[in-house]
Amino acid sequence: MVSAMSTRRRAAIAALAALVPGVVPAGCEEPLQPVSEPPTLLAEAGDYTMWARPKNRAERQPVVAPHGGFVDIYINDVVVADQAMVLPEGLPAWSDEAMVVLAGYDAMEGGSLVQVAVMQKQAGVWAWEQYDGSSEEPRFSGRPDVCVGCHSAGEDFIRSFRLPDPPPEE
Repeated sequence: MVSAMSTRRRAAIAALAALVPGVVPAGCEEPLQPVSEPPTLLAEAGDYTMWARPKNRAERQPVVAPHGGFVDIYINDVVVADQAMVLPEGLPAWSDEAMVVLAGYDAMEGGSLVQVAVMQKQAGVWAWEQYDGSSEEPRFSGRPDVCVGCHSAGEDFIRSFRLPDPPPEE
């Protein structure tokens, strides 16, 4: 009977290991891998200050939004490509993987960084992160009501610049 229990126990452990990734039964040679968190949007953005700037936001701008009194806006290559599109109907929405980073400052010239906000379109839905000053941990992320509520007034949730219009009729 002891032998039967050992066989059942080994079978149960093997079955569990097959169902749960990262679980390796004792005696296997593969070491367990630590679970890692997915990268943040800010980490994915990297050195966003080297990105393009929207045409109407090439310089720091004063704002009344809750992102700091003065903002620099940066756009990734997906947004740049979207802005260059000329479609008969215009562009109805920004493409997936479009990313915008807003750096908020307390002064028009120089000044201290008071906030970094990142938004990225993922599978047709925008995700946001907001950081205070030079913090490396997001204050909030995902689809916070404060971001969705305010940005819903923009064109496909972007308020600082517009989607490309259709070409003028000739």
